[in-house]
Amino acid sequence: MKYGIGLVLLGLGFGVLVFGTLSIPQGAQTASVSMVFLILAYLLHTMGELCISPVGLSYLSKLVPGRMIGFMFGIWYLAIAIGQKAAGTMGGMIDKITAEYSLSTFFLIFTIVPAAIGLVSMVLNPMLKKLMHGVR
Repeated sequence: MKYGIGLVLLGLGFGVLVFGTLSIPQGAQTASVSMVFLILAYLLHTMGELCISPVGLSYLSKLVPGRMIGFMFGIWYLAIAIGQKAAGTMGGMIDKITAEYSLSTFFLIFTIVPAAIGLVSMVLNPMLKKLMHGVR
């Protein structure tokens, strides 16, 4: 459940950025918005990260067989590295996306996807608890 809450908080953080960029016209070369939007986005992203990372690492160490813990932690950090590479690639497409759409659309993508995945993980929480056979 905490993992889902973290993803929803991440989506809300990007939602704040969507709201902050609504007044920026499509194709604008420069823009100025209030720092409040950036501060709220960082706050929500940090709170989301504090929900996701410790829970993921904790359950990884609890659910993986003892002989595979080191390998699976390596996979965990490899997944983070792949995510960082994907984030850099998508961030590099900001000019292309904002030329065709608006900056709000760019951030809206990152609002909807994590929030939807977070809600799905919250709905699947009872089933996942059964599959964990009492591991808490």
